[in-house]
Amino acid sequence: MNAVIGSIIENLRSIKIIYEPTVQIFKGDRTNTGDAKEFTVNDFIQSYLTNDYRVKKGKIYSLDSESANIDCVVLAPNHPNLITPIREVILAEGVYCAIEVKPDISSLSKTSEFTRSLKQIKSIKDLKRKVDRLNLKILGHQKRPDYFDKIPAVLFSKKSADFDKIIRHFKEKFANGEIDKEEIPDIIFSIEKGVLFYCPYFKDSGYYNMLSEPQKLLFDGAVFMKVSSQENEEHINLLIFLMMFLNLEKPHLTMSDFFIKQYFKNHSVKTEYKYRTLEDEKEKLEKNPDLVKKLAKLMKVEEK
Repeated sequence: MNAVIGSIIENLRSIKIIYEPTVQIFKGDRTNTGDAKEFTVNDFIQSYLTNDYRVKKGKIYSLDSESANIDCVVLAPNHPNLITPIREVILAEGVYCAIEVKPDISSLSKTSEFTRSLKQIKSIKDLKRKVDRLNLKILGHQKRPDYFDKIPAVLFSKKSADFDKIIRHFKEKFANGEIDKEEIPDIIFSIEKGVLFYCPYFKDSGYYNMLSEPQKLLFDGAVFMKVSSQENEEHINLLIFLMMFLNLEKPHLTMSDFFIKQYFKNHSVKTEYKYRTLEDEKEKLEKNPDLVKKLAKLMKVEEK
C-alpha cells in the first residue's frame, strides 16, 4: 500500500458518513441534505486533481444551448475564470467531466433517481462543442466519431442495482427506441459494486486493445465493461473509479498526464473485467454468419 491508496481508504470513510440515512428532524430539508452529499463527492474528486482543475456545480452552457443543473462539474485548465457579480459561468469547451451524484440508484422505475439522472445525463450529451484534437489523418488514421468530443458524463452512487440488471434495462430501452446509444453515461459508479464503463464506439476507445482477438470481433461497437474488486472491497472500487475517471478524454491538448496515476498501480489489487454489448449478442451473431466463422477460427488458434 502507498500513500495514495491510504488516502482513498480515509476518503471512503468521509463519503460513508454523508451517505448514512438523514437524521429524522432534517428529512424535510432536502436542499441542504443534497448540498452536503454533493460537496463531499466534489471534495473527494478535487483532492485527486491538480490545482489547475476546478470542481463546480451548475448549468453548462454551449454556443447554442445549456444543460440541466449538474451536481459536480470538473473544469479543465483551459476554462476561463468566467465570473459575474451573481454567478460563475461554465462553458462546455472547458469541461473535463460532468458528474451526477445519487446516494441510491437501486430502483430503475420511471420515477426513480436513476431515471431522473439519465435525463440530466442526456442534457449533458446533447451539448455540442469544438475541442482541441490532434489531426492524425495525415498519419493515415481514420477520424474518430464526433461522440468523443462530447462531455464525458458520470453517474456516481453509493448503492446501485446489479450491473447486469442495468445493462438489460438499457438494452430494452435501446431496442424500443427510448434511448439513443450516445445518451448513456460513460461511467456508472457504485461504491458497493464498482464501475460500469460504456462506450458506443468501443473500437475507438483506449480500452479496446485490452481485448483478446476473438473479443475484438464481438465487442467493437456499443459495449459495456464491468470492472470491480474481486474481493468486493469498496476502497478498491474507488481506486478503479479514479483510474478510469483520470483516463477520460480531455477537452484540450496537454503535454503531460496526471502523475498520480502511477500510484494507482498496486500489484495487490485484484480486479475483474466483464464485457457486454448494447445490442443483443445472439442477434448480432445470427445476422453475421461471417463473424461466427471468424470467431470460431480465432478460438481454435487460441486453444492451440
